[in-house]
Amino acid sequence: MNRFFDVSGDVSLQLAPWQLEAMGKPVKTALFVLQLSLRFRSDIAGGVIVVPNGYISDLASVPQFAWSIFMASDDPRIELGGWVHDLHYQYRGVVTLEGGQKTALSRKQADTILAYEAMPELLATGLQCTAVYQALRRFGQHWEGDSFWERFS
Repeated sequence: MNRFFDVSGDVSLQLAPWQLEAMGKPVKTALFVLQLSLRFRSDIAGGVIVVPNGYISDLASVPQFAWSIFMASDDPRIELGGWVHDLHYQYRGVVTLEGGQKTALSRKQADTILAYEAMPELLATGLQCTAVYQALRRFGQHWEGDSFWERFS
């Protein structure tokens, strides 16, 4: 089963430095804009997550020093999943599924969707999936209601 459907490949465009400057962002920041809606079927979310056309993201937020350990943020084994994950993080897990049904996910569920639903679909190895999951659990952006100790489970 293909969890990413209606997508034939890379659907992002990196913003140019003058675009970043106009947005008030540092020009050293890599931001991307989604060129068409991205649909992802998630068992954890209980339906199809839709990332809208025009959505702006830094994708996987992997710092450059960690690229050799994990992968670059626009690596094809994580890129499409990065769009879904950033949408969850931006809205603290509350997203609308295709068809209008709202779902509320925990940060742990959002991290699990990226590492264990999206990345395997994009042919990441088990080791890469686990490394990304562990990094997200420990160093990912804190959500209100997150337990410090949950980061290690």
